[in-house]
Order: sequence, then structure tokens, then C-alpha cells
Amino acid sequence: MEQDCLIRGLHTTLNLRAVWAETTDLVNAGITTHDTDPAAAMAFANALSAAAVSAAMLDEGDRFSIRCEYPGTLRGMIIESAADGAIRGVPFAPHPLDGGSGELGELYGDNDGMIYVTRSTPDGKILNSGQTRAPLADPANDLAFFFCVSNQIETEIRTWAEYQGDPQRPVKRMSALMLQAMPDCDLEVFSNLRNAMHGAAASEIRNKLDFDNEPEKALKTMLAELAHVANVPEFDASKCVFTTGVKPRWQCRCSEESMRRAMTVLGKKDLEKLFEERPEPEIKCNFCCRSYRFKKEDFF
Repeated sequence: MEQDCLIRGLHTTLNLRAVWAETTDLVNAGITTHDTDPAAAMAFANALSAAAVSAAMLDEGDRFSIRCEYPGTLRGMIIESAADGAIRGVPFAPHPLDGGSGELGELYGDNDGMIYVTRSTPDGKILNSGQTRAPLADPANDLAFFFCVSNQIETEIRTWAEYQGDPQRPVKRMSALMLQAMPDCDLEVFSNLRNAMHGAAASEIRNKLDFDNEPEKALKTMLAELAHVANVPEFDASKCVFTTGVKPRWQCRCSEESMRRAMTVLGKKDLEKLFEERPEPEIKCNFCCRSYRFKKEDFF
């Protein structure tokens, strides 16, 4: 069974940053939590995995909130990721195949979507935010497009998914690779590697490497072989520096106290009316679907 992990790599002479993540447990938790159909599962898994590798850009304690909106039946999703590896999300339409064909144009719509990304601190202070079009009909590719346009960091993200007929664990294996051009990077070299990432050879390379037991060695080999496919002789694998990042995991930040605070937004009069109508009202977290029940004495 694959173990989720995250590995950061930096080529010190070419100024390339690479981040690899195994996200099988993460995406299975998200898909089963929201009981998504296969179409929503594929999009949601891509978004969760892209959020996992992009979290490597965060400073300690920071968070990303990523909102993808599409005009098709998929509608979109919200993903939140933190520097400590905690990731949660919610798809807007868990069952877009109900009454639909599942064709790409129907799921994502004929027009561009939008992607909104906010970076914040744990206490809610917004460090920066931005938005761009989402023209690529894929949450991972659209997030990469956002970083290219809004953050002006040339970025490419590719995900790999293998599915199986187990409703409790529908994803057999999920992986993601993010490549970024750091300052002074040769953009022609980056472009060649970007193209190689999406070729058939990249899948063959990924399938033969052992990211379970030797993740740093596997990423080093992955990058070296991609460079060979991309005809980038300048790539010297010995110039890569690797570090193990925090394991990405499905984790919600909701709590009884946070839900109680959310209810106080209603105001005293509305809360009194609510408890008159329902002595023990239930409130559900949209991210993890956990329910909380409260009594009047919890507020008065």
C-alpha cells in the first residue's frame, strides 16, 4: 500500500524547483467523505493533489484557500491547504453525472471558469490574493496557470491517477509533480521539461520508481530521466538538493467551538427563535460532513 509523502527538490544550477507528492490516502479520504461520483472524484482528486504540491510554497503556518469555479455541471470546488500538510475540500456538485453524459464540455462548460487563490496566516490575516481565468478544464492545470499569471512563477503541475472498483478506496494510486522556474532559470529548459512531464514517457518513468521506500532517490531519478527525454543535457542530477516535506493528509479544522462561533453570527434574537423551533439544532461542516448538535444553554 502506498504511503503518502511529499518531497521537495531544487536544482541549484538550473534554478528549478520540483515537488513530488504521493496523495493516495488523501484523495481517497476526500472522495469517500463527499461520496462523489467518478467524474467529480477525478476532478476533486486532481485539485487535492495539486493543492498538496503547491503547499510546499507556503511558509510555516501559512495557508492557501483555492476556489475553482466552472460554468458546467461540475460547478467547481474549494480546497484549503496548510504548510503543516493538512488539506480539506468540498466539491460544489458531488454527482455531476446525474442526468448528464459526463463529457468534458458538459462537466466544465464551454466557457472559461475562474480560479481564486488566497494566502493567509492561521489567524486569518490575508497575505495576498488573486484570481485568473481557469481555461484548461482541469483543476491542477488551472492552478498552475494561476501561479504563472498571478504570481508570475512559471509553473507546471501534472497528476497521475489509477482507479479501482473498491467504493471504500476508489483510487489505487495518486501522484502529483510540480515544476517551477525560479529566478534566473532558463525558460527554454523549463519549457522542454514541462513538455516532457505530459508525455507518455513520464508515466512509464513514474510507474517503475519506488516512491514508497526511497522517495528522494525516486524523484532524483524521475527528474534525470525527464531531462533525458526532454533533451536537456545541462541537467546534472548531482546538483539536486532534496528535502522531505510534511506528509499531506486529509484533516479538517472544524471543532465544536468553531461551529458555536459560527452560529453566534445569527444574533441573539435569531438564535432564540432557532431554539424555539428546534431544541437541539444540528449544524454540519461542509468540508468533512461532521455534524454538531447544540443546546440553548450552550449560548445563553
